[in-house]
Amino acid sequence: MVPNFMKKVKSVNQLTLIARRYPGFVVKCSYGVMVVAFTVLLSSGIFQSYEQQIVQQQQEVYTKGLKIDKFFETTFSNVNLLRSQAEYFLKSTPDVKTQLTTYNYSKRLDKKHNFNLFVLKDTDIGAASPVFTRGKDTNLGNEVEMSLSLTPLLHPIYEQLQIKGRIRYTSFAALTMTYPATSQVSDDEIKIFKNVINQDFITGGMQKNNPTRETYLTRPHKDIFDQGLMVTATSPIYQRDKHLGNIGIDFKLEALNRFVEQLGGEHSLLLTVDGEVLSHYTMKTTSVISLEQLVRNPAVRTKLLKLLKNARNSQVTIDGYVLTHYKLQNVTWSIVNVTTVNSLAKNILIRHLPVICGVLIGFTGLLLISIRTIDKIFKKLDKARIIAEQTNKKLKEALNELEVLALTDKLTGAWNRRHFEQVISAEMSRASRHNQPLSLLILDIDYFKSINDRYGHQIGDAVLVQLTHILKQNIRTSDVLTRWGGEEFVILTPFTSVKEATDLAERLRLKIARASFKIVKNITISLGVAQFQTAENVSNFLKRADAALYQAKHSGRNMVAVAPSTLDTWIQGVEKNI
Repeated sequence: MVPNFMKKVKSVNQLTLIARRYPGFVVKCSYGVMVVAFTVLLSSGIFQSYEQQIVQQQQEVYTKGLKIDKFFETTFSNVNLLRSQAEYFLKSTPDVKTQLTTYNYSKRLDKKHNFNLFVLKDTDIGAASPVFTRGKDTNLGNEVEMSLSLTPLLHPIYEQLQIKGRIRYTSFAALTMTYPATSQVSDDEIKIFKNVINQDFITGGMQKNNPTRETYLTRPHKDIFDQGLMVTATSPIYQRDKHLGNIGIDFKLEALNRFVEQLGGEHSLLLTVDGEVLSHYTMKTTSVISLEQLVRNPAVRTKLLKLLKNARNSQVTIDGYVLTHYKLQNVTWSIVNVTTVNSLAKNILIRHLPVICGVLIGFTGLLLISIRTIDKIFKKLDKARIIAEQTNKKLKEALNELEVLALTDKLTGAWNRRHFEQVISAEMSRASRHNQPLSLLILDIDYFKSINDRYGHQIGDAVLVQLTHILKQNIRTSDVLTRWGGEEFVILTPFTSVKEATDLAERLRLKIARASFKIVKNITISLGVAQFQTAENVSNFLKRADAALYQAKHSGRNMVAVAPSTLDTWIQGVEKNI
């Protein structure tokens, strides 16, 4: 029967004849083919959707991590600014001994908030803790003046905080300053200082615990004013080699949890390196919970703890779970998303359920519709596939943007050394191969150290940002502007001779000299110029340009010096020997 049937299928006319003779059979075959095609397309679509959801989850976690990194970077900068101001005051103010045994001062700095500063009585120090001492070298009056010198900075810094917080200074001499003031200090002075000792806010800053004197983030601790759990970005303050105390910014763990939730991303965890859960959408902030309470699977929990200690950023699948991990740059915390593969598949099915049901209903009525209508359905499915591909393309572009961030200087937005080293090798190969000119400018801000010493590093950073903006406006898009380090910048100029590069350097020098910079008004730069010589390596190329910069610096600054070619240098050496 089947061989006889197959012999008849020889032409379109024969197919038409069969369709007329066996209409039911043709319809059933068409229906079967469509069901198979639908199953294949559905499986392919579900697989693509799964991959898309994995990438999207990774993108959400990384985006949240970058936002939290930015928050802590700003917070640490503000703490360092307060510390710099305090240590500058201690360094620049004569150390005049002041007899002071107790002090309680409160002042309204703005319309909403009070500033509070108080000193524990001499008779109460022993009752608080042995850590608090007042020896012959203790100058309470000087520390009070230092604390008061910080008041102009308190309100501007407080207004910048993305999370409601509190600025606090605590001294080993039993002095504390808070803004905004929590309450008037009265009978609870000793209790407050006892609470301080239970924190690593101050003990973590001691020389034995923090020999490098770095700004750090504490573990969650109980607030000294009994207002729940807190974390603190804090930094030690030193007067010469003496650790006076710590200054920092307190944040309620409840507010941090709310901040993390508002950044988006479903069911993300904020974890310490030891696996303590700091933020989760189900979490109550009366206490820190362990990872074991949220992740029951031992294999998944073990793998996650390894990621927290060793990995940078990663996404792995283990034992039916997808773990997406982003390690924060400024603190030893991580953002993690733990999702089961089943829940991902369930989300995909729920998302596509209307499409699946619609298509099944369409197939049920396939006997009543034409092939042309079925073709339209396939076109719609194809359109959905194209949309999915476009979405994947956008996600890849977003990941490429993250890669660009890794090649740029965080402060100025110029390229960093990593990018420059990639570009200069390619440009030197091109210049040698095609015998085309390639020049290099190295520039340095004159007396930049005095700007930092006089105005502070924050103003110095602002000068670097404005300088970068001016340089970008006055070079070609093909030129490569790189922050080389500190106040030193490098500009690589393809297709440019040494004369053209010298002219460019002179234009940049005049442009900077005539520009007005915020606070510092005027600055000057010195530049060294060199043209690439065939067969020389990167190190020698940079060395010649740097030698020209050295010549410009030692010839009076605010000028341009040009490095001689290797041939000219050799001829000069020969003539000198003769």
